[in-house]
Amino acid sequence: MSTFTQALTELSEEELKLLIDARPDAFFPTPPSLGSLATRLSLPGSVALALRSLNAADLRALERLADAGAELDPVDASLGERPDALPGNLTRLRERALVYGPDTAVRIAPGTLSALPPGWRISDTAPDDLEARLAALPARERQVLETLANAGGVGTTKSAATDANPDTPVARLIAAGFLVRADSSTVRLPRPIRDVLAGHRPRIFPTEPPALPEADLAEVNEIAASQGLEAVRQLRQLITALLARPVALNKDGTVGVRVLAALEKELGFDPSLLITIGESAGLIGRGSVDNADVLAATRDALSWLDATLSDQWAVLLAGWVASPWRIDTGHKLLSAESHVPELRHARATILRHGGEMQQLLFHAPLAASGMRDALIDAVVAEGQAVGALAQHVPSSPATALLDGSDVAAAAKDLVPDEVGYVIAQADMTVLAPGPLTPEAARFIERIADLESPGLASVWRVTEASIRNALDSGLTSAQMHDWLAEHVVGEVPQGISFLIDDVARTHGSIRAGSALSYVRSDDEALIATAAQQCGLRVLAPTVAVSELPLGQLIAALREAGLQPIAEDAQGIELNVAPEPSLVPATPSTLPRPRTVDPAQRDRIVETLRSGATEDSAPAEQSDTLETLRAAARGRRHVTLGYVDKSGRGRTLTVLPLSVNAGQVDALDEATERVVRIALPRITRVTLA
Repeated sequence: MSTFTQALTELSEEELKLLIDARPDAFFPTPPSLGSLATRLSLPGSVALALRSLNAADLRALERLADAGAELDPVDASLGERPDALPGNLTRLRERALVYGPDTAVRIAPGTLSALPPGWRISDTAPDDLEARLAALPARERQVLETLANAGGVGTTKSAATDANPDTPVARLIAAGFLVRADSSTVRLPRPIRDVLAGHRPRIFPTEPPALPEADLAEVNEIAASQGLEAVRQLRQLITALLARPVALNKDGTVGVRVLAALEKELGFDPSLLITIGESAGLIGRGSVDNADVLAATRDALSWLDATLSDQWAVLLAGWVASPWRIDTGHKLLSAESHVPELRHARATILRHGGEMQQLLFHAPLAASGMRDALIDAVVAEGQAVGALAQHVPSSPATALLDGSDVAAAAKDLVPDEVGYVIAQADMTVLAPGPLTPEAARFIERIADLESPGLASVWRVTEASIRNALDSGLTSAQMHDWLAEHVVGEVPQGISFLIDDVARTHGSIRAGSALSYVRSDDEALIATAAQQCGLRVLAPTVAVSELPLGQLIAALREAGLQPIAEDAQGIELNVAPEPSLVPATPSTLPRPRTVDPAQRDRIVETLRSGATEDSAPAEQSDTLETLRAAARGRRHVTLGYVDKSGRGRTLTVLPLSVNAGQVDALDEATERVVRIALPRITRVTLA
């Protein structure tokens, strides 16, 4: 019988290259020999990665081979009692070295079945109306199912025999389809029933590729681009707000509920998702500013604000896929409980298959089996919000991101040309007929409030928006000049009059350093300022303060006044505070390891040169793997072990379970279960 290592030596050069492409993790660093490669290919982590790349049909074929005993003995896969009993196409299993040998003598590679989740079977089915029928079960039968679910799904009982008393709970459960008879003394709990007992919806995995959703890619990209650019606008608005005023964090580094609600009220949308995306993309971070822990923008955010729309969207998409944060669990934002690094892989898998359940169940069955419906629904909703998904189809930039190609180039093809002009209307609104250039977008955001978002957006100029623009350092002349340059046609008189009217009262009270002083021709304003801000009045039109100029300006504005700063010559100063920036802590995208052709050729050459050294090794049987295989296959083994007195013993048993460093086995001669620590076992052979 060919061993696994011997089977590797028989691979052709092309087959070895396919194996390197399918399982690159086993080839870093380059294995010195095929014997070393066989060991790496059997490691649980490597096998688990290979299994997660299989579809439901592949796993069904592997399961049929396991049921036929291919884990312990060669199986003739070319024969069967009926066509649907055959394992099916083994090509993908062979390419990944999960099975080996010719069709007439197929073996499952060591470690393959052990890397599957305990008790997991893709072919398990369930009775109709499963939830209702489970709820109607008698207490004793329900207890049997729950006991089996807690014990791994497999149990030993005399009631499993075909001639056993049909009135026992186990026999009734077998007859009803709630249990599967493995042999005359063993029963197994089907996977869908275990799911329902755990409070989850049972999953039935299709073994044929489902039909792809009918969707027009052009329409998908149009919808995705519109939503993606809206997400870009909202993220830009969030970053701008954080540049003006960082948000205080809780002591544990989380975003408080009240702070989040206040930020949502200020922005006009829930910023939770965009905060996690910004943190993941390195645009938003957590750090200390003025000895306070805050959520603030990073230096990278300044560069992002100046980037083109396509680049901004590309960064946003990458930040979403790379984000390890969940926002749908009810935990506080950016808390340790909401930090799930594995979510990046789940999000990429869901995105690749459009979040469509049947596609996931067929193309990524193992990954989908660990995803709850709530997680899938949340990822789909987020994907639609950032323009990664539309109509259950990934957009072109999202596909480029998953494939490792140029995301910005894919986004650029979908983003309409940027415009640097606007259309001002008599009703005090400003229409942007397309996506604005970064410079135009930043300016319009300072002087107007967004009224209707979208690729063509509408902004409204109000007294408050003009006052905020003046407070940020803009002058009325700068606003008039910008509008004259960027508005198509004439600027409506209403907008011009509003700017002049607000500017006329803005700055009627003036402040400078004394530490600082306040002066105004309006004596009533000086009296009000002195009363509200604790100033010392030197003259009816002059008062001084012990506050630095910046703090005095802020205090006057909080008191409802509209000051501007001036220097010693009376020239206006822009005292807008410098933004408080914190270090970025970006997340990384999950990237599968790949091997370039030149490196692949070198690996093949190294393995071929060392093949003669171990082409026919005396392969030692792995005690642990043999015991697990015997337990899965219900095969008796002969154990050689050392008892507690140090004497050598031999025992023929039926292994029941192997875990926690020990084996539980049924000694049918005495009808008792024996427990032996694995370190005491000296040899294992199939009986």
